[in-house]
Amino acid sequence: MFPQTTICLLFSLVCFNILWFDKTAYARDNSESTKLFLSRSAIALKKKKPKTSFSSPSTINIADNLSDPAVEPTSSIPGSPSLRRTPLEGELQFEPERIPLQIPQRQYYRASPSVTIINPSGYGAFWGVAGIGVGLQDRARLTNKADGVIGLGFGLGNPQTNVGLQLGVTLVDASDPLQDGLVNIKLHRRLPYDSSIAFGVQGLLDWGEPDGGSSVYGSLTKRFILKPDRSQSFSEIYTSVGVGGGQFRSEFDIENGIETVGVFGSIAVRAIESVNIITEWTGQDLTIGASFVPFRNLPLVIVPAVTDITGQAGDGVRFILGVGYSFSY
Repeated sequence: MFPQTTICLLFSLVCFNILWFDKTAYARDNSESTKLFLSRSAIALKKKKPKTSFSSPSTINIADNLSDPAVEPTSSIPGSPSLRRTPLEGELQFEPERIPLQIPQRQYYRASPSVTIINPSGYGAFWGVAGIGVGLQDRARLTNKADGVIGLGFGLGNPQTNVGLQLGVTLVDASDPLQDGLVNIKLHRRLPYDSSIAFGVQGLLDWGEPDGGSSVYGSLTKRFILKPDRSQSFSEIYTSVGVGGGQFRSEFDIENGIETVGVFGSIAVRAIESVNIITEWTGQDLTIGASFVPFRNLPLVIVPAVTDITGQAGDGVRFILGVGYSFSY
């Protein structure tokens, strides 16, 4: 019943779904910020800073100022002091200096929370993005034994202009990482209207005795923007839907060797900028959890969740946890 496959997929999503949204959002948000910062291009005059000439209080002579043609009175009341506006001999003409407008620039998160937990989304890694992740579950299905996996991967291509390719390796036994493993592949493409589509295979190649076999799938993800500023609460909703064989089939079909396809789906709500609340149907059972970025300047994503909630699969609710770190090359 694929006790390992659930956690294998979990690591993959945590590793690679965290930077795609981040970079796209930065491009959008920074384009707006650029409009605000145009005024900063004003260049200060390269002249020597002029000295503003004021009459010293100890030497001011009202009578002399009134009769001095170099002093222009600022008041029509006779006898009132005035500011000299014409420089004396040897002084520079005063000219106002342009001071660049300094607007504090917003500091963005280096990563975005993932939009699915176990299910694959329509997003993926692209050229310049790599990741490492670990996944844990308090027990595998039908056992009381805790389990964990390690994952490594990287991206190629550009999904905005052509297609992106995500390649990953899952080491399914954390106690002996090189003994059993899977090779995973995912092709993904950005589509209009804030959507993305992906086709992939979990377990395209394997070695040792990994659980789960091979699972072919297709997934479509759509983003709905509720508020233009993602720093506000409940600013976005992500929906993902897909079909797949292998571990995406129902537990009944898997146990009886029925080669069908299963339907899976996810909904992620951006509660705050760094946290997504996620609910999904995995094709076998219900999973609920959250994905959050604990540090603004560190591309680290943590995904705690509970799965097998309804009892349609497995032998009770299980706790799963994924931690992923992405970096650029």
